[in-house]
Amino acid sequence: MKRVSKGAIRLSIPAKVAYNADTFRKSVFNLLDELGCPKCFSGVDCYFTNIRDYLVNPSDLSVTPIEETANLAKPISFQGNTLNVGLSQETAYNIDKIEVALKDIFEEIGCLACCSGQDIFFQEQFERNF
Repeated sequence: MKRVSKGAIRLSIPAKVAYNADTFRKSVFNLLDELGCPKCFSGVDCYFTNIRDYLVNPSDLSVTPIEETANLAKPISFQGNTLNVGLSQETAYNIDKIEVALKDIFEEIGCLACCSGQDIFFQEQFERNF
């Protein structure tokens, strides 16, 4: 069953995930499963962002990410260090091609081991050239 999206979803990831290619890929696959199909993006645009807001506990100086609330608006356009990735329907609906795309993305960023602090916006392409 294909899920109908009402805009992009955002997945905030900690540095320990963002800076480990294998862990990042596993998190993508876990998200795919959560979206309804462990083999594809199910037609949903996904925005992966590094957690940037933290809170320091004054008593023990421990650092924890601040949880985002459901009331946060989804960004209309992504700026700064966002890598926009357009996925063809052929790729978006094929887990093996998603795996290849993730490897290509890490190579494009310049570090095969991590996403180097880049936010990544996966968006299904609907425009066609005739």
